[in-house]
Amino acid sequence: MNRRRSILIASLLALAAPLHVVAQDEWPSKVVKFVVPYGAGGSTDALARLVAQRLSDRWGKSVIVENKPGANGIIGTDGVAKSPPDGYTFLVASNGQAVNVALRSNLPYDMLRDFVSVVNIAAMPNVLAIHKAQPAQTLKDLVAQAKTKPGSLAFGHAGVGSSQHLTGEILKLEAKIDIRQVPYKGGGPAVADALGGHVPLVVAGVPAMSQHVKSGALRALAVTGPKRSPQLPDVPTMQEQGYRNDEVFWVALMAPKGTPPAVVARLNAEVNAVLADPAVKAKFAEQGAEVSGGTPEQFDAFLKREIENAARVIKAANIKADG
Repeated sequence: MNRRRSILIASLLALAAPLHVVAQDEWPSKVVKFVVPYGAGGSTDALARLVAQRLSDRWGKSVIVENKPGANGIIGTDGVAKSPPDGYTFLVASNGQAVNVALRSNLPYDMLRDFVSVVNIAAMPNVLAIHKAQPAQTLKDLVAQAKTKPGSLAFGHAGVGSSQHLTGEILKLEAKIDIRQVPYKGGGPAVADALGGHVPLVVAGVPAMSQHVKSGALRALAVTGPKRSPQLPDVPTMQEQGYRNDEVFWVALMAPKGTPPAVVARLNAEVNAVLADPAVKAKFAEQGAEVSGGTPEQFDAFLKREIENAARVIKAANIKADG
C-alpha cells in the first residue's frame, strides 16, 4: 500500500511540475500591482507610473500603481510583505524603507527577511536651497552664518527620516554646524513654506525645486550626490564645496519573500529593457532622475549599505522617530 501511494504521489508531482513551468512562462496572466507606500503625486509615485505604463505597453496586460500611504510608508510596505508571493504584487521601495529599519525597532516586517530585491529603478539628488531674501549666496556663506549664530537657521524637509532630512543632518555633521530641522508632511509643503519665507532653508528633490530655483524665488546652494544635476547644471555639489554628502533619493522594486525566482528574473529583465529606452531616460530626466537598473543582487547589496548608512547618520544626529 505504501509503495502504491508513493508511486501515485510521484506521478502526480511529475504531472504538476510541467504545469508549474508553463504558469511561469505565461506570467503575467493577470493584472500586476505596484504598491507605492506613499500618496499620489510624489517622485516615487511618478517614476513608478512611468515604468508601469511602459510594462503595460510591452505586455499588453495592465500594470497598475496602487497608493497605500500611512505611517511613513510602513502601512503599504507591511501590506506587500503579507501579500501572497505569487508574482502579482510588488513594492515600490525608496529611502524611507531603509531608514525605517534603522529608525524604528518595532516594524511589523523585516526588509531583509520578508522581501526579495527585483531591481533598482532610479536615483535623484536632493537640493539645498535658501529663500532669496536670505544673505547667504553660497554654501560657504551659509556655513559661516550658522557658525556665527548657532541655532538661528532652520531647514524644512519632507519628514523625519526622509532622504531630505538625512541630507540636512549629514551637512550639519560634516560642517559641524547647528541648524534646526523642521519636518513637514512631504516635500511640497516644505518648499511652499520656504517660498513664503516661513522657513529660511529647505531640502527637497529636484522636481519640487527646479522651477523655483530657475525663477529666482529660491537660491540653490548645493545638490547631493557624486555629480551635478542636468536640471540644475550651475549648482555645485556639496562634495565640490568640501562637504561629503552622497545622500540621494532612490526608487526600486521589491517582491514578497517566496515570489518565484523565474518571475523576479523576468521582471528584472523587463524593467532593465524599459530603462534602456532613450525615451524613458528622457522622461526620467524631466523628473530630475537618472535611471539605475542592474541585477537583484546589486540592489540587495545596495539596500544593505543604505540601511547601514542610515543607522550611522541616525545615531550620530540622534534622530528619533516622530511616532
